Amino acid sequence: MKRRIGAGFASLALAGTFVAGTAVSAFADPLSNSEFKKQGNAICAEGTRQIDAAAEQLTAFATVAVPNIKQQVEDVAALEPPRSLRAKVKKLVTTARAAVAKVEADPSLLADEKHNPFAASDKQAKKLGLKKCAG
Repeated sequence: MKRRIGAGFASLALAGTFVAGTAVSAFADPLSNSEFKKQGNAICAEGTRQIDAAAEQLTAFATVAVPNIKQQVEDVAALEPPRSLRAKVKKLVTTARAAVAKVEADPSLLADEKHNPFAASDKQAKKLGLKKCAG
């Protein structure tokens, strides 16, 4: 899985409380160059390990979720809607298929609450009364 740029610095920021709480104080002598690098690399290595573990969980989740969502979309597409809803159902299926394709290409989108790839299809599903189809 691709890691976003800056993940190492995100790890450093997350681990900052560890450094502030134990290794560094306002009155401590500065670290040597080698000790600074050693501690900084240890902080980022642990943070990266945690990020990688979370990515593995997301990948495992996506392995189950994406085919399941895809099947739901195809099962709804196979239904014969009333004539009055056909165009709206077709639009829903098209929108949902596009969202599935995005998530298949980048499973990390499943964790992106700000840019939910299913937001549009969820809204369409709700309008059609398919509330259980809307995440």
